[in-house]
Amino acid sequence: MENSQDDARIFSVRIVSMDYHMAPPIPDLDICYSSFQGGMVKEVPIIRIYGSTPAGQKTCLHVHQALPYLFVPCTDIMHQSPKEADTYTRAIAIGIEKALKLKGNAGSKRQHVHGCSLVRAKKIYGYHSSEELFVKIFLYPDT
Repeated sequence: MENSQDDARIFSVRIVSMDYHMAPPIPDLDICYSSFQGGMVKEVPIIRIYGSTPAGQKTCLHVHQALPYLFVPCTDIMHQSPKEADTYTRAIAIGIEKALKLKGNAGSKRQHVHGCSLVRAKKIYGYHSSEELFVKIFLYPDT
């Protein structure tokens, strides 16, 4: 009986298709402020998942607060203070933002980097017994 109560709380969708669109953020639902950019976020990605439920109902599920990210190995700052590490990650994010602005329209006000943080993780290729330091960089999708 307890198992049937747990099943009632699960929302299941068989995915048929997915896409995303950029839209102005909705307060209390989306990420509205970027501490890296030092201001309000202009547009955020909203993932749309199209599919059907086990009961056969068609659905379009909107997923908010999901930003694409990438990991960059970072062995240079293993023995630095937290303040120096924060300065280092900010410099990486600023460098990526500048490079992406040069690639695009020079006069564009478009944001590319939402922020970055230091994380410990294992590399995904090969066997690695211990975690290493990475910079996790959150981006806004290119439209």
